[in-house]
Amino acid sequence: MTGTGTHTTVTQRLVSLGPARGEHPALVGGGAAWPGRTLSYAGLAMILQTAAAGLARRGVRSQDIVGVYVPDAVSYLLAVHAVRAAGGIPCPIGRDATVAMMSGQLTDCGARLLITAGPRTGDALRAADDAWVRQVISFDEEPGTIPFCSLLSMGWRPPAPADPDEVALLPYPGDGTLAAGPVSYRQLAVDLQRLSASAPITGRDVVLAAPPNGNGRDYSVLLDLALLEGATVVAACPESLPDAARAHGGTAAIVHPGTSIPAELDLRAVTAAC
Repeated sequence: MTGTGTHTTVTQRLVSLGPARGEHPALVGGGAAWPGRTLSYAGLAMILQTAAAGLARRGVRSQDIVGVYVPDAVSYLLAVHAVRAAGGIPCPIGRDATVAMMSGQLTDCGARLLITAGPRTGDALRAADDAWVRQVISFDEEPGTIPFCSLLSMGWRPPAPADPDEVALLPYPGDGTLAAGPVSYRQLAVDLQRLSASAPITGRDVVLAAPPNGNGRDYSVLLDLALLEGATVVAACPESLPDAARAHGGTAAIVHPGTSIPAELDLRAVTAAC
């Protein structure tokens, strides 16, 4: 697409903020990516740059589409921003998608790679095979996949620049309908401004984040908002919110609509509608 100049992406901003924020915790793993471990803002900036180089070595080029089918917030953030750092377009796949639905989505969008993790790896491999996606990257070292960590040893490169009207996210409805709804960098910036007003998050917050849900649009923007503000994002499941809140001093939670948060937890609920 042709737009009006370049746009400073959230990925670029996170990389530029990394050195100043240093060892301040950015991500706390609760699933396949860095389980139980903490990744600092400086570490996040470095991983995004090395993963970008690794994905480029794996053949990802500007505006290539990469499927993202992962079970937790930390894996989701790392996958989405690594893909954007390489110049690609992340295409989230809903957590309730069947193998047939995944295969249809991957075929429809022409995905070049698929990033997955944990218990989803088996279904991801079957869908990728059906859709002729020949490279599956996993946060686990599962047979038939390329370990995500192997991307981090192929040099580094700064995040790719983007035109504001280029596609930044390619969500699908999640019901098996092959009707992609491309979202541009400009549109995500508007979403970010809207959600920053309605769901304020600060650098003092520890944000518990539920697993990915729906088409990923609001979910992506809320996670980006938390990181841009300097908060710590902790991957957590709804059923483990009490334990996660106590263990990490949680102050807010990005949850799916209808999720009930016990009053005694004193967590601000931030709803990810998409």
